[in-house]
Amino acid sequence: MKTNFFQQIADLGFNGNLLLNIHQDDKGLQTVSVILKKDKAIDGLPPMLFRATADELDEGFFEQLTEPVALTKGLINNIDTYKKELDKANKKAKPEKPKADKTAGAEQSDDDDEGEENLFAPKTDDKEAKAEKKRLFEEAMEKVKVLAQQTKYAEALAQLPDVAEHPDKAEAIDAKRKALEQGKALYDKLTAQFND
Repeated sequence: MKTNFFQQIADLGFNGNLLLNIHQDDKGLQTVSVILKKDKAIDGLPPMLFRATADELDEGFFEQLTEPVALTKGLINNIDTYKKELDKANKKAKPEKPKADKTAGAEQSDDDDEGEENLFAPKTDDKEAKAEKKRLFEEAMEKVKVLAQQTKYAEALAQLPDVAEHPDKAEAIDAKRKALEQGKALYDKLTAQFND
């Protein structure tokens, strides 16, 4: 007896492992589970299941199997292509990193010219921004002091720097706020007594 079973499998044109599991129940029905595997990247694919009598499977099994195998082949090829391209990209990226590390001091100015930015390196603008922030804080505190001396406590409280913008100066701001509130309360009390 000659069959063309293996020739039909070869005609499917897959690359990898075609796993067949055939189960026959007591009623004569066969369930054929087919899984096409190449590597672990597609382990999650469900099996293709065919349930029929032996005669029905002889007549239509390979016709029904052709399309799902072709789709799975396409998926495997896409995954293979993706992996190859990813490997190429990694190989291209790796030689540049050691070169940059060895000559970081010499090439740092070149990197700035190229527009690339190291997110972890401290920026020179940060120092300037901190100096500007400190200058603005000191100016605001000086205005507050002058307004308090002029007994303009409400204006002084309005000019007081925000703690959220200067968390490192929170204690000084809170202390100044308390002093201004006490001064305002005392001033309001004296004003009310004088007007009575």
